Amino acid sequence: MMGKLVHYAFDLALIAALLSGIRRTTGFTLKCAADNQSGNSDSLSKKYLRWGDYAFDFVVGIMTTFPNLFVRLPPGSGQGPNH
Repeated sequence: MMGKLVHYAFDLALIAALLSGIRRTTGFTLKCAADNQSGNSDSLSKKYLRWGDYAFDFVVGIMTTFPNLFVRLPPGSGQGPNH
């Protein structure tokens, strides 16, 4: 039971970080998070996406501490993994 909870929590963290990266690079976000029509500004979806931003920043921070393993390329350099 505990193993499944940890597994689901890790999956949710990965999805939140992925959505954060997509939002930062493309500007796309979940429609429920973009709607400001509802009076509740701290909805569960916004909290989840904000937590994804934290997780994304944490991973980027870890990557910057290992410059021998990770290199920052300029945007549009065309030197991704498929080139």
